[in-house]
Amino acid sequence: MGPPSVAPHGGHRPWQGLLITASLLTFWDLPTTVQFTIEALPSSAAEGKDVLLPARNISETIQAYYWHKGQTAEGSPLIAGYLTDVQVNIPGTAYSGETIYPNGSLLFQNVTLEDTGSYTLRTINASYDSDQATGQLHVHQNNVPGLPVGAVAGIVTGVLVGAALVAALVCFLLLARTGRASIQRDLREERPPASTPGHGPSHRSTFSAPLPGPRTATPMYEELLHSDANIYCRIDHKADVVS
Repeated sequence: MGPPSVAPHGGHRPWQGLLITASLLTFWDLPTTVQFTIEALPSSAAEGKDVLLPARNISETIQAYYWHKGQTAEGSPLIAGYLTDVQVNIPGTAYSGETIYPNGSLLFQNVTLEDTGSYTLRTINASYDSDQATGQLHVHQNNVPGLPVGAVAGIVTGVLVGAALVAALVCFLLLARTGRASIQRDLREERPPASTPGHGPSHRSTFSAPLPGPRTATPMYEELLHSDANIYCRIDHKADVVS
């Protein structure tokens, strides 16, 4: 019977070293890159504003960027490409003034409603490996900042009603002024002429007693002009006797 085997110094087993080596190899084989993402800034923009599509967590070994308008790079029109070694933009068939920066971000200037949609960035690194990510761009109509559409409609309606009220007030004032001028003109036409100096009172009177017509004194003049002898017969002789 042979002597018992002696354990290695420190109590380590040979298979434990193999496990440690395998774990290290597995750790080294794990991918160190993180999938980059695309998020629009701002997430929803009004017409006429500028929008940036930044590429986040992008690798530093990228050699070329290619932006496409669509859900994927395959089959979607190319907007533009950027070569990092020469730092130049290469416009594509869907190019309309966009700019690609050295970090891969895409800038839109004066966006319109037609710019709404999906945009995909395809990257190529030094090993000619390709990767891609997709972001969304939302563009809305340029309304009053901070006010919903209903509030804007209410403001417009209020302005129109106010303008109608002002127009009605102006018409009323014009009609009132015209009527007042007509009344004053009628009063001037009905006012009697002023009296001649030295022939009566200088004050004006709107009411005067009617003067007797010429027919009222006619019988008296006729009796004086045409004397009648019988008039003496009507004299009261009793008055002479008394006197």
